Amino acid sequence: MPIKRAFLDLPHGQLHYRSNFRSDLPALVLLHQSPSDSRMYLGMMAELDTEFFLIAPDNPGFGQSDSLAAGFSLEACAAAIEALLQDLGVQRCHLFGHHTGASIAVQYASDYPAGIQTMVLCGPTLLSEQMRAILPGKAAPFPEQGDGSHLLGMWQRMQGKEGDTPLPLLMRETQAAFESGENYQAAYIAVTQQDFAAQLCAIQVPVLVCAGTRDILYPSLQGSYDLLQQGSMVEFEDAGGYVCDRQPELLAAQIRTHCL
Repeated sequence: MPIKRAFLDLPHGQLHYRSNFRSDLPALVLLHQSPSDSRMYLGMMAELDTEFFLIAPDNPGFGQSDSLAAGFSLEACAAAIEALLQDLGVQRCHLFGHHTGASIAVQYASDYPAGIQTMVLCGPTLLSEQMRAILPGKAAPFPEQGDGSHLLGMWQRMQGKEGDTPLPLLMRETQAAFESGENYQAAYIAVTQQDFAAQLCAIQVPVLVCAGTRDILYPSLQGSYDLLQQGSMVEFEDAGGYVCDRQPELLAAQIRTHCL
């Protein structure tokens, strides 16, 4: 069954999502990093298509989802996920989040704890004070310039994340960064303001934390694991922040082991 695309009407606008619509299988929600969108999960969805009811929304303000009227917030993203799950008839789900998606997943678990069976957090956002200070600057907008230098600036930013990133992925992420507009930096600011540690400590379901050793959030891995009530931890040797795109089979294997 192919992955299909659909929209949900919400008070602020429409939420776009991808799904295989296999409602007879356990539900798995996939939450993306910024400034990406649900396209980053197409490889993982192909791997897991016959095992889960896959649901991959574009966060509000990203991809094809409308922006939030009051501006980006983790709480509003969690509420949008809850509305989507209720519309699809999903009472409980497994939850996977990468980077910003990990922050939204933890916020969702805090706001709607009864709806979670297990969680996988890839690149958990347990930030140091230094990271809290510098992260918003890593998503600062490039004002439009007549000579197109803003295009080169964003391209170089994306290229600097991982020097060996394939060209099609760089093009997708650069385009996504421009299309998300102010939401790109607003999402990073929201992540820095979240009390991630307190929310993580309170989660009572099994949680797997994982990250590639070249991921910018790899230093958060051990500390996140130490806070978990029912935790496990996996490292991906020599993988970076695009591990979901570039090595979907690694994540799919961990999801099978942890969630099924």
